[in-house]
Amino acid sequence: MDTLRLYAEWEAASFVERENRFCLLLKKDGTAFRAYIPNTGRMEEFLVDGGTFFVSPFKTEKFTYRVVSTLYQDNYVLLDTIEANRLVNRLIQKQYFPFLKNVEKVEREKSFGNVRLDFLVHRYKRKPLLLEVKTCTLCHNGVAMFPDAPSTRALRHIESLNRLAAQGYETRMLFIIPNGSAKLFMPNFHTDYDFTKKFLEPQPLNFSASKIRMVDPVTVDLESLEDIKIEYDRAVSSCTPAGSYLLVLKNENKKRIQAGKLGTVSFEKGYYVYAGSALRGLDSRVSRHSRKRKKVFWHIDFIAPYHMSIERVFAIRRPDKIESKIVNALQSICNDHVKGFGASDSKAKSHLFFFKKPPFRLKEFMNIVLDLNTSSGAYITKT
Repeated sequence: MDTLRLYAEWEAASFVERENRFCLLLKKDGTAFRAYIPNTGRMEEFLVDGGTFFVSPFKTEKFTYRVVSTLYQDNYVLLDTIEANRLVNRLIQKQYFPFLKNVEKVEREKSFGNVRLDFLVHRYKRKPLLLEVKTCTLCHNGVAMFPDAPSTRALRHIESLNRLAAQGYETRMLFIIPNGSAKLFMPNFHTDYDFTKKFLEPQPLNFSASKIRMVDPVTVDLESLEDIKIEYDRAVSSCTPAGSYLLVLKNENKKRIQAGKLGTVSFEKGYYVYAGSALRGLDSRVSRHSRKRKKVFWHIDFIAPYHMSIERVFAIRRPDKIESKIVNALQSICNDHVKGFGASDSKAKSHLFFFKKPPFRLKEFMNIVLDLNTSSGAYITKT
């Protein structure tokens, strides 16, 4: 086995809180500590109660540890995007990628005007190849998706690579998935509609996705590198302005609110999840919920954002209506529901569900979201 050990040491820790983009509060041996996280993605599937992270010593003024990887669905997942690029460099040098043979020279961090790309690869009797690498850590039930948060940077890279292709370069965007369970890849149309639309356009830029397996929290099996299918058809059918959504609301104090024809409703302190849908204009519907100046029409208009803050929004883009499936799934894991709320034209008991704790910190809730996003779970019938 040809392996690459990325760190000399590692320890296991459990998740407590994400304090900011670059800092995780973790706990080991009963003691809490802060660790640097070299990954600016949302990573919400990992940031759940009881989540396991692996750290390596990292001495700076602010930190003593660096987050290396995590464990998800029984697979180690590399989270350090800096080390992921070092990994890809080793794979290029050893010519493991099928599209990279007869390599003569590799230049890293190559600048072209105001854009910097990961690799410029010179090959014998071939055009020079500009390669931009995107680390894809989101992989649920074998379905990998990128990005896990809106990425204007990734969109700019597509535009830049297409421009440089017209100047005589071969160009490619590689999605490296450091998770051996990946079976297929899709652009994340739920999270980044604009990136997906650009991804799906006819263009000179090539795309490829490859998975690689970690044998332990710090070691990669280089020989496990394998191309996986990019699921274009499903992305095309699902990249739509229609779909469903989940609003996660935080209620700071117990209160009673007049909610239209529903009457006065009591709301406990805690979190509420509202399941809605929009047959067109999903993004505008979601943004409407955040506006204070609007016509009060639906039950949800009486509480958001006047009485409860919107903590999270989870979009599920699909051309078909699956609201009832979402409602049934939430009903099975919530602490309670508000009878009749948002269900005037629905057979469901409610479209508003109460959780004592932040639902996005619950593995069961995130599994529902990701089952829906990947069309891979028991709550979904594939189109």
